Amino acid sequence: MYNQKKAEMIDGGFAFDGKSWLFDQNYPPRFLLEDESVLLFKEAKSITQSSFTSGLGSGVRTLYKGFDKYPDLSFETQAMVDSTTGHAHLTFVPLATDSLPIKEVFFPQPLICQGENSYAVVNTLQGQLIPNDWPEAMFEKKGLPFNGQMCSCGAYLPWFGEIAKDGGYLCYNRQPWDSAYTIEHPAGGPNRVYYRLLPSLGAMRYARTVTYVLVPRGSDYVSLCQAYRAIADEEGRTLTLKQKAALNPNVAKLVGCCVMHCPGKTHVVEDSFYYNREEPEKNDSLHTFDHWTQRVKRLKDMGVSQLYLHLDGWGEPGYDNKHPDYLPACEAMGGWAGMKRLSDTMRDLGYMFGIHDQYRDYYLDAPTYDIDNAAMSADGSVFKQARWAGGWQNFLCASLAPSYVRRNFEELFRQGIHLEGTYLDVFTCNEPDECVNPRHPMTREDCLRYRGECLHYLTAHNIVPSSEEVNDWAIPYQVFCHWAPYYGETAIPVPLFNLVWHDCVMIPWMMEADSWGMPKGTNGFLQALLNGGMGYMSESKEGEELQENIRQWKVISDLHHKVAYEKMVKHEFLNESCTRQRTTFSNGITVEVDFEHNTYIIKE
Repeated sequence: MYNQKKAEMIDGGFAFDGKSWLFDQNYPPRFLLEDESVLLFKEAKSITQSSFTSGLGSGVRTLYKGFDKYPDLSFETQAMVDSTTGHAHLTFVPLATDSLPIKEVFFPQPLICQGENSYAVVNTLQGQLIPNDWPEAMFEKKGLPFNGQMCSCGAYLPWFGEIAKDGGYLCYNRQPWDSAYTIEHPAGGPNRVYYRLLPSLGAMRYARTVTYVLVPRGSDYVSLCQAYRAIADEEGRTLTLKQKAALNPNVAKLVGCCVMHCPGKTHVVEDSFYYNREEPEKNDSLHTFDHWTQRVKRLKDMGVSQLYLHLDGWGEPGYDNKHPDYLPACEAMGGWAGMKRLSDTMRDLGYMFGIHDQYRDYYLDAPTYDIDNAAMSADGSVFKQARWAGGWQNFLCASLAPSYVRRNFEELFRQGIHLEGTYLDVFTCNEPDECVNPRHPMTREDCLRYRGECLHYLTAHNIVPSSEEVNDWAIPYQVFCHWAPYYGETAIPVPLFNLVWHDCVMIPWMMEADSWGMPKGTNGFLQALLNGGMGYMSESKEGEELQENIRQWKVISDLHHKVAYEKMVKHEFLNESCTRQRTTFSNGITVEVDFEHNTYIIKE
């Protein structure tokens, strides 16, 4: 049942529940062109407005045309209030825009949110709140990941919002794959958050809509998360862990596991950004399959009843080398026979065996490399870099990735390798690609679908699919991830992603306090409890450190068995310094942690 209160269109913004939300006129709607020049919407010589009413709602259309330098250019904006939901939809409609060399479209303008205790709700990685008067400048040093491109770790969720004492809003992007966003926050504020619409295959091509969900006085960031989950449920984009377990029985087996991330063969080539020229011997290392076989046997004897082993560098080329031509199993590690011994041992112990694999980075020295298979940008160029261990690479067009996955995994099956999980790298972290190669054209939306096909292939073979981080687009496919931490530039960390999708994805947490993405003053053990997640098991610790790791995992595992399939329905700060926090799950279990004193309370 939708709130009977509805947004109203007013001059310069919206009105809702007695509050006016106005667009900031210092950010006029505009085009950013390829040469970095700007064309304002209001530069049109002809701007015509017309009201309309349909069976779905009413609003205003504005037609823009008659630009001096671009006489053929015309486009429309539309603002409509949905008569059923009360939501406001703002749409950019490209009528004749092909003559304009568009890089980005800045539409709509940011809303003004001000007043005491107002804050922005932003989905950088796991999420954060940015108070409007936050004393520090934000995103000036590093900027947003992937320049704020949606469907990447820059935005785990396709929306942002703001909350004031007398109400708030959620701004949901309906086509996030072709969108990015910007957050401006100088020292002391204020916040300004807005979208940038991106061309698809070199043109705007289709209408773009953002939806504003206005919420009343007393709402908070949890209210926005719940409002978005309701939208996603209605749109059919939800697949819970219970539903995934019905498709793949190994999903249930993963609940309560610790995750042990293990290296195999490392080989860093000279062209790589990470090549160590001062100590070249450090560019190569090796851990055999039998080394990990002995490690897991020992952990079983020490009382670790559930474990998922993630193995890097198992292929002959070494970690992050020569993908997608990664097979056979590394001979120096023990070859196919050694890999099979490890996978058989894992199965016999009741553990789960999984591997790292990669179907985006396309290495130029892969035996079957062909530049014609690389993703071609709209301008005809092919991206090239030499950052990772394997050196020079392009991006593989994702339309080809499912076939490469099938090719490689059929050989793994033929060799008798028993897999119960697999990590397909970068799919849920990096931005979607597009390709204009006429042999395999692909939009960014297509790219996400092809990535999903790769993950679904694993499910079809009872292999639990994982990727680097988490993302809203992957909810129908993904079961767990490597991690889903917080961004380096974070004001007040909050688990926005878990507040939306906890019952759909399992998230492991690194146990150390100084691990990447861990908010200052916190640690992974308490974060895992607070978030109802999984915990990592060290691949190298011994003695008392290992015993403590096992003790902590047992606490995490016990809780995970109780809440893995539950929604996170509430998150609260219990003191002004935010060191005491509490989460509540849909079965009534609460977890309270104190990061300052390193304590926790679990109530059932």
